[in-house]
Amino acid sequence: MYTDTCALAGASAFFAGIRDAVIVVNGPLWCYYFAMRHIEHSQSTISHRMVCTQLDNDAIVFGAEEYLQEALAPYVEQPPALLAIVSSCAAGLIGDDIAAIARGAGLACPVVALDSSGLAGSFADGWDKAARAALQTVPLERTAAQSHAVNLIGMTDAYYNGANDARELVRLLQIAGYTVNAVLGNDMSAEDFPHLTQAALNIVVHAELGRGSAQLLEEMYGMPWIAPFPPYGRAGTRHWMQEIADVLPSPHAEAAETEIDRVTREDFLRINECKMLWGELRYDTAVVRAPDSMAWGLAQALRTEWADVCHLAVAAEAERAEDVARIADEILGETDALRIQQLLGEMENGLLLGSSNESAHIHPQHAQYLPVAYPAQDFLRLTDSPFMGLRGARHIEEQLWNGNILRRKILLS
Repeated sequence: MYTDTCALAGASAFFAGIRDAVIVVNGPLWCYYFAMRHIEHSQSTISHRMVCTQLDNDAIVFGAEEYLQEALAPYVEQPPALLAIVSSCAAGLIGDDIAAIARGAGLACPVVALDSSGLAGSFADGWDKAARAALQTVPLERTAAQSHAVNLIGMTDAYYNGANDARELVRLLQIAGYTVNAVLGNDMSAEDFPHLTQAALNIVVHAELGRGSAQLLEEMYGMPWIAPFPPYGRAGTRHWMQEIADVLPSPHAEAAETEIDRVTREDFLRINECKMLWGELRYDTAVVRAPDSMAWGLAQALRTEWADVCHLAVAAEAERAEDVARIADEILGETDALRIQQLLGEMENGLLLGSSNESAHIHPQHAQYLPVAYPAQDFLRLTDSPFMGLRGARHIEEQLWNGNILRRKILLS
């Protein structure tokens, strides 16, 4: 069953989203490979700028200073734009002053040192901690904000299909006339950090990742922020754009509204024709299991727009119970593995939005499967189709309808 990756992987993933940053994992090789393997799903060449101190039993007992100095030595002569030292569980227990060791190495670049061991929490905890540490280490400029500039906070391509989602949201915001100043921790460079304050508004996309960074930027630089429900589905995208415009009016609101109306109208006609031939898209049971904000955003679009679902179960933490009670019939936690397995195994005319760990428990003739979380070992994705925004709504609904029609044809044959 799906289990979240650790804080080490999350912190490493944040720095991996900075193109010219080097990541030094201070820990044993196993932890290093675990984190790197998760990042490799979206960045196949991450090993070129992600190294390991390779701590052994002696280091755990006597300290890791020599190991860390050896790993940092190559960057004294050729310093990167930013260097991050991320300690694992074992290294965190040693108690070495990592920041002092890094200062003693004579590095001529900004160095962010943090303990992000699995004992510190989940992937999201590590990503959030790394983002806040970077913002507190790299000095930001105190400049006047540009009138229609925004930052996207809390997006990572270490979430399944995350890079495509980021590009879609940038596209939609640009149609509305906004300038996307930066996507924090996603395909940015170290030199983008000082200019984050040029944005007039920070938009938190995945709250479990970005809320802490947005709060920190507000405290340190007075930057306003919002955290609307993630934009899944056409209606969800319209609502997301409207919430942004309510705080920071869009200079090209009509263009954005025209685009949403066009896509909604075209999709309605095409889907209605499909319904006339095949009937309504309906599932007796649907299970959604993914990172929290993804799971609830997908579940809302599934229930309100994409299909008729008799029993919808969401396996994710609910930040605000009143917001999700109307979405899910059943809310499951990480300790409810047996109940999740039961739901998957007993599916008849079911739907799974999850990972390949859950798909191993369904019967393909009785349930449809769309991967939305890692690991995805039974599905190949090569296209740039997102899950969020207008293009994401089309992509997912297309997948649901085509998979459902194919399954019906197989059952009828």
